[in-house]
Amino acid sequence: MKLNDEGLKNRQWWEEKGYALPRYDREAVRKATKENPFWIHFGGGNIFRAFQANVVQNLLNEGVLDRGLTVAEGFDYEIIQKMYHPHDDLSILVTLKSGGTIEKTVVGSVMESLELDSNNEAAYSRLREIFGKDSLQMASFTITEKGYSLVNGKGEIVPAVAEDLKNGPEKPQSYMGKVASLLYARFKAGEKPIAMVS
Repeated sequence: MKLNDEGLKNRQWWEEKGYALPRYDREAVRKATKENPFWIHFGGGNIFRAFQANVVQNLLNEGVLDRGLTVAEGFDYEIIQKMYHPHDDLSILVTLKSGGTIEKTVVGSVMESLELDSNNEAAYSRLREIFGKDSLQMASFTITEKGYSLVNGKGEIVPAVAEDLKNGPEKPQSYMGKVASLLYARFKAGEKPIAMVS
């Protein structure tokens, strides 16, 4: 059985193996999320999938939310290419409980995954589009400290940031330069508010 939308159609197989499955219409949620994204998360690794994505999964299951998450990965693009896309943005969360039991969940709250790469025109154009949407309320982060770095240990501006300062917001190379570029696009689209949560 494959972890993708097609594989999830055989719910009985997954449930017999002890997996909790999404209890919402992923296609409807995906459509609503792409049309009116409300939360984008930067950093598509394990912490995000186990915590933020699982919280949104629970809220979708309870009918509190009608849209899911968009995730952007800015360091390891292979996470998007080899993990998210082939599996239709699904992941498996395995939790070892204090009593020794294991809880297995297919997390399906991620509805779109993108590379935070200004050299990938399609992905970066979509990110700019998302940041221009009135519906976007929050951007959150689970990135390492290197993502926030503007200077090195000697207090000197790191090369990627120096290039961003020289070249402007169109093709930024540093992580924070890319985020600033997207925020600038949002500002130009109508000075729209957004919560930045790290």
